[in-house]
Amino acid sequence: MNKKKDPSHGGNPMPQDGLNARAIAFMELYHKGKGNDNMSELTNIETEGFVIDTDAKAEWALTKIREARADRDRWVKWYEDKIAEITAQTDFNTMNLERMLAEYFASVPHKKTKTQESYTLPGGKLILKTQNPEYKRDDKTVIDWLKQNGQAQYVKVKEELAWSDLKAATAIFEGHIVTEDGEIVPGVDVIERDAKFVVEV
Repeated sequence: MNKKKDPSHGGNPMPQDGLNARAIAFMELYHKGKGNDNMSELTNIETEGFVIDTDAKAEWALTKIREARADRDRWVKWYEDKIAEITAQTDFNTMNLERMLAEYFASVPHKKTKTQESYTLPGGKLILKTQNPEYKRDDKTVIDWLKQNGQAQYVKVKEELAWSDLKAATAIFEGHIVTEDGEIVPGVDVIERDAKFVVEV
């Protein structure tokens, strides 16, 4: 049976490690991983009837948590690497076709407006957009120059709440913060929160 030809590869057979094959393999591994009981050791721990009542048991629990989190991080990193690989492969596979489409676009009459040029095909649209220039700024240098040259109107002065200082100078009272004189500061609601239990490993 003849292999399907890919015009972007000069008539050579389409590479078997292209985007589709990689994406399919990635998804198969993903679903297989989701169903794998060994992906995380923590999921296999039988805790029914188990009570942590000694330091030794507490240390065992910490070890299992540490192992589970390390396992999670390893799998997350693996999938992130695969996603990056698929993205790079997609960009590589489409780059040559996009270049050829740009050359074809330049050779045919197309619609022009102030902001773009376009050519419509049954399956999509080729667009050449006008882009605004990019400004690489050193704001401090510009601000210093504006101040020195009497053009400070182009410098914005931003008002910002000194929250840390205000909080240190006030006290909490019935869901509000109050000054030393007992005045309630408007705009601040104090919501008490329960203690948070954290396991550090």
